[in-house]
Amino acid sequence: MDNTMLVIFRHLKAFEDLLDFSSAYIVTVALRCTIVSFVLLAVVMTIRSTILKNTVFLKGMIWSLMLLFPFFGKLKAYYDAGIPGMKIISKPFHFCQEVAITYFWFRTCYMIIAIILIFRLFKNMGSMKKLYCAAEEKVIFGEKLGIIDLPISPCTFGLFSPKILFPKNLMEELEDEELKTVIIHEKTHIRLGHLWIFFIWELLSSFYWMNPFLKLSFPLLRADMEEICDRVTIATSGKDYLEYGELILKTAVNSMDMKKRIPAMFIGENGKKELKERCIKIREYKPFSGNYIRGMATVSLILLGSILILLIQHSYPKYEILPDITVTDELGNRLVDWESADSSGVVFRKDGKFMVDTKELRNSLPEDFPRDKYIYFYYDMFMKIPGMGGGGYCAWLEDVPEEGIIEAEEGGHELSDDICIWLIKWVL
Repeated sequence: MDNTMLVIFRHLKAFEDLLDFSSAYIVTVALRCTIVSFVLLAVVMTIRSTILKNTVFLKGMIWSLMLLFPFFGKLKAYYDAGIPGMKIISKPFHFCQEVAITYFWFRTCYMIIAIILIFRLFKNMGSMKKLYCAAEEKVIFGEKLGIIDLPISPCTFGLFSPKILFPKNLMEELEDEELKTVIIHEKTHIRLGHLWIFFIWELLSSFYWMNPFLKLSFPLLRADMEEICDRVTIATSGKDYLEYGELILKTAVNSMDMKKRIPAMFIGENGKKELKERCIKIREYKPFSGNYIRGMATVSLILLGSILILLIQHSYPKYEILPDITVTDELGNRLVDWESADSSGVVFRKDGKFMVDTKELRNSLPEDFPRDKYIYFYYDMFMKIPGMGGGGYCAWLEDVPEEGIIEAEEGGHELSDDICIWLIKWVL
């Protein structure tokens, strides 16, 4: 029990202890995942800019590797000194745990900043929804559009019920075929799941905010997804790639004086440099096989799923039951450990009560242990990860006579305690 954050329900502070333990556990795992995110992002960026530099679809697919880093927080390898070199590698991961447990102010600040950033993300999503509600809704080419009188680029937002925002002045300038192509582009973003990809990335970069490169690399992710969307739109619409490039430029001119912070799906968000690079890539367009792309995507998903399964198999489960019973004094100093209640011969259940054979207990305690001191029995314990602890229950005696079988006073087992135990086991 040394250097752990065991939640022992023996008083009325169940939810306070739950919050304290939860913050330490979540921050420990989050910091470990953040360390891995630096390494994994470096790998993705290197492959993207070298081996896959001249590809389109594979360059987009490589970003899916970043979905793995949130699953590196509870690896058993961190505690396995038998793996060559693992002791040195795991030092920063153990340091994360030490910092999260020791410094209440640090884990509090981490959680507050993460919550603020996530709240900001959802607030921005809410602002887009309000903007759409204020727009004029029209059905054009079978699609509902929110027509807004602002100089923006056409954009799509929403997860479960995606919406398309379209600037009024651009709609008046575009020919029917051009308008149809822009709508196909926005629908392609929805069909390819780009809205979910962007949301998940922003969510991860908000929660794992200690890696600022997650946020800084987001424009590159968007650019790669736009490049894929351009290819699919050209193939789907039947337009010539030169005509499509001209449409991009025409739309960009309409949106150059954009002042509002609105996600610009069709022309992007980074101005002239991004526009130039995008037009160059459109000029390099080559027809592709849909079956080939779907095949690559399927293989990528299988590989990603296989790695994910391996990570889960080599990580600690939600919790592990600890059958042993630990006896401490009132200062938390460990006095005795038993593998189980049955093996101790000291404690047992009788009519649902926690009974103690004090003569046998005295034989296990140090000879100089005072009989009038409190002694605590920790039982029904479970562990989240080594060194972090978990939760359980406690019974105690205020006075330990030389012999006799007496009932220990028990704490916990109230509804609030059981709720906290369940939350620690299954929600964290």
